[in-house]
Amino acid sequence: MLCAKIAPPLVDGVLDNSGVVLPFLPHILGREMGTTGEFAIAGKHYDLLCYVRKFWTRDETSPYYFSEANYRIRTLLNAEHLKILALNSKRTLFVHYHSVFDEGAPAAQKIALSENLSALGLSSTLHLIKSKEDLDGRTIKSLEHGLRMSDKALMRRELGQMLERLAGWEGFNGDFELSYPCGDRTFTFYDRGGEFGLEISKNDL
Repeated sequence: MLCAKIAPPLVDGVLDNSGVVLPFLPHILGREMGTTGEFAIAGKHYDLLCYVRKFWTRDETSPYYFSEANYRIRTLLNAEHLKILALNSKRTLFVHYHSVFDEGAPAAQKIALSENLSALGLSSTLHLIKSKEDLDGRTIKSLEHGLRMSDKALMRRELGQMLERLAGWEGFNGDFELSYPCGDRTFTFYDRGGEFGLEISKNDL
């Protein structure tokens, strides 16, 4: 989904299984968010809680300070940004699978995202898993986050149909540039002569 946001002309289709819509800060800032550990190693007489060393920090004096702008650019459910995405790609196909019981990625946010994409003229299909009757035991096996659906199973279920819909479409071969305002910063993503890059400029507020 983030690839589709920052480079929509280069993304023909997105297959999304239980993806988050808003950045999950504990995954970005780790123990600074007060988490009790990201994973555990269990021994016979001990549990060793482990943390991944993070690139970002909440320390405003650090060059790696995770600012409001850094949060906004990673946010998918942003009406202004979705309009910019739609202006730069009317053909990206979005197919989502999500459980209404997902505690890690609230379904209401995914519903709002899909509705916004559709309202902007993009093709967005949301398969909302609502009950045990929606479990087929082969592809969708759980009502929890991730649906216990493997990437292979998702591809088997959706990729063929997506490729049929994309048949005859010409790939994008030109240059592009699009900018996302994020408070005091503007993030400009570009592809110039086959070189993809990012420029960050400061806004006057």
